[in-house]
Amino acid sequence: MPAELLAAALRGLHLPPGAGLAVVPLAATEQITLPARIRASAPRRRASFTAGRLAARTALRRAGLAEAEAPGMDADGLPVWPAGWRGSISHGGSLAAAIAAPAGTARLIGLDIERLVTPETARRLAPDVMPELPPGRSGLSLHHEVTRVFSAKEALFKALYPATRQFRAFSAAHADWLPEGMALTLAEDWGPDWAAGARFEAIQRVAADHVATILWR
Repeated sequence: MPAELLAAALRGLHLPPGAGLAVVPLAATEQITLPARIRASAPRRRASFTAGRLAARTALRRAGLAEAEAPGMDADGLPVWPAGWRGSISHGGSLAAAIAAPAGTARLIGLDIERLVTPETARRLAPDVMPELPPGRSGLSLHHEVTRVFSAKEALFKALYPATRQFRAFSAAHADWLPEGMALTLAEDWGPDWAAGARFEAIQRVAADHVATILWR
């Protein structure tokens, strides 16, 4: 099963102290109470939301919050984590995943999963997703490169958005390859706390035709 394969690939990663991590299939059958705007959305959106919230609940419980329920949703669409907790939820391909950690162990945290894009899609997206990187530098095929850079930048944006409430283009962060992930450097100021030049390291794993990226500080 893809969820089990990706979860296995993510075991043993260096995560914030006390963090919990979970991967579930989008086809998860357990039901949760959905916000009104999600109940009115398309079936796949409802399935993605449900799977993501189930993953978040599992991540919280694995982190030690035994009675945790699925996080709600605020006016901006962000998860409402329990007081004293941070986390991130992602949906990609046939999977959803979530990470949760005590707020005292991580100032920010971002998770992203993406299904590997096709070679044709990679050629189309590369100029926008990774304009700062010459194709082939990693030694990987272009569709692996594009998916990994896309996922790394999405994880960074998910980590920063709750603090900054700012949307940025892919060019707002420059990526470079690390042995087990990516380095990301802000190419412009994202507010007084996150100036241009701030550097982050993201951990990545590839399994079951999906890329998973985790970034925290």
